[in-house]
Amino acid sequence: MKRLLGSAVAMMAIALMSVADDKAAAPATTPAAAPAVAEKEESCPLSFAATVDAYSAYVWRGNVINDRPVWQPGATVSYATKDYGTLSGNVWQNWDMTDRNDHRTFGGLNESDYTLSYTKDVGPVGVEVGHIWYTFPKANGADYGHSTEEVYGGLSYNNDIVTPFIKVYGDYNVAKGTYSTAGLRKSFSLTDRLSAGASASLGMGDDHYMKCYFPGEDSTEMIDGNLSVNASYALTDHFSIGATLAWMSLLDRSVRDTVDDSDLYHSRTDQLWGGINLAASF
Repeated sequence: MKRLLGSAVAMMAIALMSVADDKAAAPATTPAAAPAVAEKEESCPLSFAATVDAYSAYVWRGNVINDRPVWQPGATVSYATKDYGTLSGNVWQNWDMTDRNDHRTFGGLNESDYTLSYTKDVGPVGVEVGHIWYTFPKANGADYGHSTEEVYGGLSYNNDIVTPFIKVYGDYNVAKGTYSTAGLRKSFSLTDRLSAGASASLGMGDDHYMKCYFPGEDSTEMIDGNLSVNASYALTDHFSIGATLAWMSLLDRSVRDTVDDSDLYHSRTDQLWGGINLAASF
């Protein structure tokens, strides 16, 4: 376990040595009605984004929640200040397309999550903190699952080569434990409208987190390894369509044995999944 943690720390340290990316500021515009007076056009600080994703499976932190098709809509409202960062509110849901899970609700809705977050760039370093409410609604009845809450914080180092990142989530209700993830991601433009990206990450849970989500485990362990690639095509200035392909694998042998020997979720130690993404932003 110590060797695995050492490897993860080394990976992050090497990535953090990349050169920072200095982004150029957008040029100011001059109103046509008053050419003699140069005035900067200020963009609206309020923005809205919506996504609708359709995937072949629902995979979360090494758990295959559903190994059959799902669709996952989301919406985010953000308020960006010039010097003090961005405050955002997000609503995200999971809808099962089949009756694979026993707890089927109207239209397949079985999870609604609510997130408040704050982000700010400090030079090349991106800082993010937030709070997530996980709820599991059941039509015309009480929750069938244990709703819970998490606080989280994350850091990323933006540069031209690759962006290393790390996030730590602390569940203070049901699990009363922490899940940490670290990895690398990269995105780039292929044409004016077509972009692509890739990411790789490792996830680790402490002893309390493991007891809750992997019964039988009672020590801090590496949980999951993840690889993904994606592409997105801008249909207009506000709408885009894309695709994602991802692979998840449980890393620790005892965790794999726990999942193999139980009916926990859908007992998958490895999962290839993917789907299409629709997005709108204003």
